[in-house]
Amino acid sequence: MVSGSIGYVDFLLTTVAVLFGALLLLLSLAGLAFGAYMAVAPLTRKPGMFFVLWWVPAVAAAFGLLWQDSVTFAVGAFCFLVAGVALVAEHRGSRGPARERRTRPEDATRKRPPSEEAEPSEKAKAR
Repeated sequence: MVSGSIGYVDFLLTTVAVLFGALLLLLSLAGLAFGAYMAVAPLTRKPGMFFVLWWVPAVAAAFGLLWQDSVTFAVGAFCFLVAGVALVAEHRGSRGPARERRTRPEDATRKRPPSEEAEPSEKAKAR
């Protein structure tokens, strides 16, 4: 009777692992599709490429779960974490100052002629 219950637990664990692997595979394929969609647009091309490259190891980890191969899962999960760190590092490095300080042209420092200066408003004249 003990061997029968062990077979049932083993079957249950295998089923849970396969279902989790299938769910992870669907999620990672959705991530790949979203990254490919981002890579098509000119404004999000570079982040989209990094996003796609980040999710490729997740597909490998999902296949490792589906095939019940611990080495494939471990390598895929490790590469997913390393790619995630690289994605975060690239994202932080690509953000520069929001506004760069530009030098003024020499013409901008000259005073405007009186004909170009703005007339004071009626409220300013009344004060």
